[in-house]
Amino acid sequence: MGETKTACHWWWGWNPEKIENWLEEMELNGWNLVSVGFAYIVFKFEKGESRKMRYCVDYQINVGNNYFELFKADGWELADDKIIPWYIWRKPYENERQSIYTDTKSLIERNNRLIKTVGILVPLEIVVFYLLLEHNSGIVWALVFIVLILTFLGYVTAQLYLYNKKLEKSEIRL
Repeated sequence: MGETKTACHWWWGWNPEKIENWLEEMELNGWNLVSVGFAYIVFKFEKGESRKMRYCVDYQINVGNNYFELFKADGWELADDKIIPWYIWRKPYENERQSIYTDTKSLIERNNRLIKTVGILVPLEIVVFYLLLEHNSGIVWALVFIVLILTFLGYVTAQLYLYNKKLEKSEIRL
């Protein structure tokens, strides 16, 4: 086994290009992705040859076998799927840098799936708040907790919404 390296790299679901570009840069520098760990922020690499490798991150809630077959038929390799519903795909390339998304509509749909997931978390947080109050865990801590979580979820939703608006503006309409 050759030289290995583990690196932490933070990224957000509304900006997957950040992690995709970083993984591609690592490949160009000869650090080939071996595995992805904790919350998709810990990455393990093995020193190898420099490769032009396109990485794409996808968020899919309901996938069937057809999902995987379509990508594999187009030459994509599943680099990681440990933290479902996130999937990391990769594909070597020479000149044209491809993407798993062929239009901005698909990107907007991906972001809308994320917004729906965040929307599901809000009622869950309200239930947690109620349970904290029921068990006399302290109203101050319960309020601080719920405000922080709801603020974060609101921020995530706003970022996804703004990203969708930017995509809509740059979309070429026929």
